[in-house]
Amino acid sequence: MNNMWIEIKKIFHICSIRLYVGWLTAVLFFLLACNGSLMAQEKDEPCYTLDPVVVTGSRIPQHLSKVGQSISIISREEIEALPADNIADLLEYVSGVDVRQRGAHGVQADVGIRGSSFEQTLILLDGVNVSDPQTGHHNLDLPINLEDIERIEILKGPGARVYGQNAMAGVINIITRDIDQTAVSGYAKYGDYDYLDLGAHGALKIGDMSNQVSVSRRSSAGHIENEDTDFDINTLAYKGAVNTENQEFQLGLGYTHKDFGAYRFYSDYPNQRERTETLLAYSTAHLKMADLEVMPKVFWRRHDDDYKVEIGGKWYRNEHRTDAYGVQLGSRFKSALGATAVGGEIAFEAVQSSNFGDRDRERKGVFLEHKFYPVEWLTFGIGASAMNYSDWGWEYWPGAELNVEFMGGFNWFTSSGRSFRIPTPTELYYYSPVNQGNSDLKPEQAWTYETGIRWREKGLGANFSLFLRDAEDLIDWSRASDQVPWKAQNIAESRTQGLELGLDFYPEAFLGKTFVSAVNIAYTYLDSDWDTGGLDSKYVLDHLRHQLHGSITLDWLDGFTHVVKARYEERMVGDSHVVVDTRLAYKLSAYEVFLEITNLLDEQYVESGFVPMPGRWIMGGVKLNF
Repeated sequence: MNNMWIEIKKIFHICSIRLYVGWLTAVLFFLLACNGSLMAQEKDEPCYTLDPVVVTGSRIPQHLSKVGQSISIISREEIEALPADNIADLLEYVSGVDVRQRGAHGVQADVGIRGSSFEQTLILLDGVNVSDPQTGHHNLDLPINLEDIERIEILKGPGARVYGQNAMAGVINIITRDIDQTAVSGYAKYGDYDYLDLGAHGALKIGDMSNQVSVSRRSSAGHIENEDTDFDINTLAYKGAVNTENQEFQLGLGYTHKDFGAYRFYSDYPNQRERTETLLAYSTAHLKMADLEVMPKVFWRRHDDDYKVEIGGKWYRNEHRTDAYGVQLGSRFKSALGATAVGGEIAFEAVQSSNFGDRDRERKGVFLEHKFYPVEWLTFGIGASAMNYSDWGWEYWPGAELNVEFMGGFNWFTSSGRSFRIPTPTELYYYSPVNQGNSDLKPEQAWTYETGIRWREKGLGANFSLFLRDAEDLIDWSRASDQVPWKAQNIAESRTQGLELGLDFYPEAFLGKTFVSAVNIAYTYLDSDWDTGGLDSKYVLDHLRHQLHGSITLDWLDGFTHVVKARYEERMVGDSHVVVDTRLAYKLSAYEVFLEITNLLDEQYVESGFVPMPGRWIMGGVKLNF
């Protein structure tokens, strides 16, 4: 009976793949055939390529058409439509972002941007630094659910002149939702490998005050039989806000607990397990006083990590507790010379480790940024950030950008900036039989340059950019041979250069209502020159060379939406894979029924180190909104 069920599943999977190939081919031919007539249609439909206000990459909010750097946005509509239930999976669909997952469904992932390491990407939540001071492996241990997120802004380029260290190659800013009405929603999802995902979100709006809370649990027995790939993730988040005409106050609280098998996570040993807990509390305000705006922020983040690995029949265990807390005061004002932002921060980091003892740090610094608007179509920005670290003394990061708007929604932009990253306590002091820190490490530093064009017109959008990063003293875990442990070292000087292009097409802007509502394609190419002194590298040398993303959104019937996402990735070492994900959803009034399939083609691949990623994974569920 069991064998018969296996054969039935095989036949179903083969038929589903052939069906997808067939209708995708038909859709492509349809688009090609209609291309000539699309451009001739009268442009009287709603605009599908908006010019949103972005807050990442600058202390001065501005429309995307005036930004002098590359920024990608994952909107609320995309979050709801994509076959993803965690932030790591959402970022997999962004060109130029390298997500290297060790476990499925948000267990753990490293995130790099345009060939950077995971330590060189800064993570923000509502503009608050939530990157983990101990190690970037925990940067996405975020106490937030997808139901809480309004959008995610990704700055692809240095953000150090705005945010200081760790924003060496880019910034990911997760912006939470504001609510305008009382509402309740919930969902349930079940799938292969005993996967269960349950969640609820409630919001209460009374006058100028709003409160919202969300809770979720994701669990699975694991995608590799008899190996530690199981997981159990629980998250609770709260946001309270008071919004008046001239004052905004916000309080955020969150907790997440992860317990998971860490099969081959950090080394080629099968028996590994890990448990993490994250607590976050932050408060922000936005006070408007005539031409002056003041934005104070306070935050506290605690992260606990309990990790163990079996080596040679003996179990090794490491426990870490990290506390990061601080206060920031920012302000901005306008004058005849343009817009100015100025402020400063004081923050503290304390790590208690069973492996390398107690390590404390303090940082304090200031930032200054100014935007010139000589004419309506020209924006010129300059700025600098300076920080004093208790371990390293003062460092500074200058930068500048220029944006020119032409007719027809066409932009040209260019930027340059210096960035810097200090080593983590793990890189400096960690010790095990397979990984050893190095207290003599020097900070990383780089200069980055970019130029590009953007075009946004009704129903169409395109972008193209060229970039170059010159870096020195890059830190990586390296070794001379596989007979010795990995050791953190300043191994490399590098020049990473590349290009990025993308095209967004919305047929409904030309045809009116049609079953093809969106087609998106993006490509990123990277090339690097490295000098590692002949050492093997664990992370730095294995970034992506080619990355191609494509997606299509279909509205088959009223309320019936179908999204297909595909990505091709090839790394510097030659490993490549193609992954296709899809989501079908039917909405009727307050109800939604959906089917999700990740890795539809059952591709066998590895994103990080030694961990095989899951094959085809089928899930179905229901969502209620009241």
